Amino acid sequence: MTLVADEMARSARRHLSLPDPGRATTLDDLVQRLRALKVWAGDPSFETIKERVNARWAAAGRPEREMAAKTTVVDCFRPGRRRVNTDLVLALVEALHTDPGYVAQWRQALQVVGGERSAAAQVRVQDCAPSGAAGFTGRAAELDRLRGLLTGTGGLAAVEGMAGVGKTQLARQAGYALHRDRVFDRVLTVDLRGFHPDPAQPPADPAAVLDGFLRVLGTPGRKLPYDVAGRARDYRSLLTGTRTLVVLDNAADDAQVRLLLPRTAGCAALITSRRTLTGPPPAAHLPLGVFTPAEARRFLTRAAPEVETGADPAAGTRIADRCGHLPLALGLVAGHLRAKPGWTLTDHADWLDERHAGGRLETGIELAIDLSYQHLTTVRRRVLRLLALHAGPGLDVPAAAALTGLGLAAAEAHLRELAGDHLLQAGSPGRWSLHGLVRTYALNRALDEDRRPEREAALARLAAAGLNVVDF
Repeated sequence: MTLVADEMARSARRHLSLPDPGRATTLDDLVQRLRALKVWAGDPSFETIKERVNARWAAAGRPEREMAAKTTVVDCFRPGRRRVNTDLVLALVEALHTDPGYVAQWRQALQVVGGERSAAAQVRVQDCAPSGAAGFTGRAAELDRLRGLLTGTGGLAAVEGMAGVGKTQLARQAGYALHRDRVFDRVLTVDLRGFHPDPAQPPADPAAVLDGFLRVLGTPGRKLPYDVAGRARDYRSLLTGTRTLVVLDNAADDAQVRLLLPRTAGCAALITSRRTLTGPPPAAHLPLGVFTPAEARRFLTRAAPEVETGADPAAGTRIADRCGHLPLALGLVAGHLRAKPGWTLTDHADWLDERHAGGRLETGIELAIDLSYQHLTTVRRRVLRLLALHAGPGLDVPAAAALTGLGLAAAEAHLRELAGDHLLQAGSPGRWSLHGLVRTYALNRALDEDRRPEREAALARLAAAGLNVVDF
């Protein structure tokens, strides 16, 4: 590449997202993403792409008569095709982005579109030096705890918490710091899609994840074991003698991660999940809560340092409190701060107060909580909606039983399960509470899903028990 072409590629990568082939449902979708990848890579000419492909093929011993022609390369970027040359498309992808995990993702996408694979078999494994999480702040104690867990004898840590609390960002920052400090020489990362907004992107199949791990660790496709147990065995064998951190982000449950754990001396696994997993030993769990008030204010200051305070000196604190100190909510508000150059912190605090009075949540927050909600059973969704009717700062098992009309044992079981899904917070013994944003979400769902007589009956049971109710 020339220096100009290099700069064009860097500029494109700064301003464009790497196309995701996993979202493609047709060949035309894949072609569209291939064209987008070409632009992302700096929009090299078809002649340049052809030369890169043929250079790789020649180095691999491919005969001259099988080299790609420019017209054949151009055809791969044209829509309306009924079939494609899989080998050539993968070679084009590799010529535009050399990450083996990304190339494997394209291989899987081609198989899915061709009907050879299910969507759960699509997964992207990354094997590269991690970068620090942009705008990361706070969490010093949590980072220290993760370092201790991952370098200890167990080599395992599970970061668990509610939607939007910053689990992925913490894992990314921990991986970055441990690689920077040479604790681990290699970091393998995969998004397991345990909770994903797109129904066409189900939780990743562990067999497909192992396929990706083995490929980035150097196993040729023709030597991949067919059975998942064989893949797990080879995966652990290849990790033996290495110092590798495996980051299993967004896990659905224990079954999804069980075969992906290295279980090899010198290696470690860092899991994130919205659920409390039962597989890791108690000492390996790191429950992640919201920011402290000081961390929340510091986050806002770093995110928008140029925004003036305005008339209310406590505006920053009001914003942090209104966001419930939830990192996702604070990040969305920080985006508003930067997008409204004429507004002060006081203006934003007033705006949030008005939205709260109307019972409105930011779209990103609502979507994040909704993903957890949709994974609940029908009965447990109803329990969460009715618990939101409680007006006090916390509730106990009798209050939950009164609201839901369930027995004490059943009500307590639901409370514990909702806490395990991080939609409830356990306080003092026997007491539970809803995060303010989760409560707002659940109240809105109650309006949408429960008939007024059902809500009124729940409140009547609560009142009869002499407990707090909310006008609804």
